[in-house]
Amino acid sequence: MLVAKSEDITRLIEAMVDGGGARAEAFFVAHDLGLTYDSVSKGWGIRKHVNAALLQAERDGRQDEIVEAGLEAYDLTAGELASTKRTSSGGTVPQISANSRVFISHASADKELADALADLIRLGTGLSHERILCTSLEGMGIPVGTTNYLEYLREQLSDAGLVLPLFTPAFFDSEVCLIEIGAMWGLQMPAFPLLVPPVDYGRVEKLLGKFQGAKINQSAGLSQLHDRIVRTFSLKAETSMWEEKKAGFDKRLPSLLKSLAESTRVDANDLRAAKRRTTEIEAQVAGLEAKVKELEEQNRALHTAKTADEADVAMAPKDEIEQFEELAKAAVETVRLLSRAVRLALYEDLGRSEYYRPDAFSSDAEDAERAQRDDLLAYDEDDGGYTPNYDDPAMGDAREALVSLLHSHWSDDFEQWFRTKYRKRWAANSLPVWDALKLV
Repeated sequence: MLVAKSEDITRLIEAMVDGGGARAEAFFVAHDLGLTYDSVSKGWGIRKHVNAALLQAERDGRQDEIVEAGLEAYDLTAGELASTKRTSSGGTVPQISANSRVFISHASADKELADALADLIRLGTGLSHERILCTSLEGMGIPVGTTNYLEYLREQLSDAGLVLPLFTPAFFDSEVCLIEIGAMWGLQMPAFPLLVPPVDYGRVEKLLGKFQGAKINQSAGLSQLHDRIVRTFSLKAETSMWEEKKAGFDKRLPSLLKSLAESTRVDANDLRAAKRRTTEIEAQVAGLEAKVKELEEQNRALHTAKTADEADVAMAPKDEIEQFEELAKAAVETVRLLSRAVRLALYEDLGRSEYYRPDAFSSDAEDAERAQRDDLLAYDEDDGGYTPNYDDPAMGDAREALVSLLHSHWSDDFEQWFRTKYRKRWAANSLPVWDALKLV
């Protein structure tokens, strides 16, 4: 059976792209890879579908079999090197040159880890240091005197034989890294992403979609990296040398991971959880402040009491219903001039800790867009929903009043009174309750 070479795989992919999606899909269906081929979203091009199917074949240990069958199906002769490959714009660029390099894309904060990886590749595979671009490492970085940093990186990236994105928390904070990964994707460069804990596949797939890569802390992943580099650059595989250098890298890795820079950005889910917790704490503080105020009033009343009856009156707790009605009146006053969409956004955020997502093309959607232009609402592109902008004074006042009303601790007697008066069960996350109180 043919042992698949990188150039054969490249030629097969290009032939499948040129031959059209229907033919490529029929081939993979015939070889039990149709489900994987179709698993890629329809918006992606043929190349993404083909890469996904070939990646699955490699995972199943069937890569050589599938490539051989593909070469035969597309009338290609194995082992013949194609002189060019197609770019995303339909033109052609040279195949991997004798001077092409491994491009290690990494954040400057991860210099120590990137340096260790570059040493592993150089010493473990025999790839010369001139053929490794690692901007943080002396002799492998950007030449002294380079005036246009980004232009140099673009040129080197476009001529890279293999790109190794080092996905760490700091990578996602780096604008240069994101530019590099965008260029890699746009140029459809051969890549082998390396995931560094705590970064997982899910986070990278949000950026790249389905991809072939490995975790840097798993031995099998590093072995796959070795095979990929040896195959791509036509090196002589020295397994014993690689295993020796990999053992040293594995020994050093825990301390490297421990010293990784933390991300300066907050995950959206963590941010929402923090906001919910903040709301709960503010409600508790508001309740305690109300209690302190009540006790201060009782203390003043006791000081002025002249009889036992007057003392009993002073010691009686403030009417809970009266307190609720005062808070409800204040809340209604703060939202009175706000549009319905803004009030619904307040309900979703303070009542349910969710984004406000009005029906498309509805009057509420138009209303929400106007509120966004007025800086009353903010739109989250990732989650596709609106949130209140509490930096606006009116919105900040509304939030304070609503939190005091909705997140105070009310007694069972109060809840029974509320049910009797409003014919509804008291619940801060109930839209009918908000409606009954004229908050939406």
